[in-house]
Amino acid sequence: MSQHVQKLFDTIAPKYDLLNGLLSLRIDGRWRKEAVQKLKEDRFRDVLDLCAGTLALTVALLKTNPQSHVTAVDFSQKMLETGEKNLPYGFLSRVDLVVADVLKLKLSPQSYDAVMCAYGMRNLDNNEIALKQVRSLLRPGGRLVILEFFRPEGILSQVFNLTYAEFVIPVLGKLVSKHPNAYHYLRDSVRNFYTPSAYRELLRTVGFENIAIKPQSGGISHLITAEVAK
Repeated sequence: MSQHVQKLFDTIAPKYDLLNGLLSLRIDGRWRKEAVQKLKEDRFRDVLDLCAGTLALTVALLKTNPQSHVTAVDFSQKMLETGEKNLPYGFLSRVDLVVADVLKLKLSPQSYDAVMCAYGMRNLDNNEIALKQVRSLLRPGGRLVILEFFRPEGILSQVFNLTYAEFVIPVLGKLVSKHPNAYHYLRDSVRNFYTPSAYRELLRTVGFENIAIKPQSGGISHLITAEVAK
């Protein structure tokens, strides 16, 4: 990831959760709740949260699965610090924070029962390398859960990206975050990312199986699950 993107997230960290809720019309919480339901089973105890940001997905998981312990990784220390301040007290002992580039992690193979990532895969320079690394970190039968904004394929998601994402998100993002280009980056990163069907093929290519992709809110967001063979 570029230093430019890292500095961008450092800058908007204090307003990040407020903006996400505002720009998604508060639907983002529902998307996360649906995602962590995929990790509700007791067997998902050791979980890696990639691009964990302000820990919204980590908190959603710990509320859903009391057995989990989360290693939360993000390249922005300020994002993690912001999230740590908002962690419920009872969750502090169940979360380890790691400031690192996802593509340069130094973790032991087959260390995790699950890996999850909410809206961070677009920020990685090379998703093929990242997914190969994720696969190596998962134990046999391990599960990957991704929430992401993909380049649109369906009509509704295309309309959303040509209207709301094109005009409203950059303007509101600038007004609230006080950063001139932060939410132009969000819009542009979606334009340059995979389509859902192309991402399915990428997951299959790097060795995942049982791949499922579910559109959320008409395809504005997508929920992906995939597994490593037992």
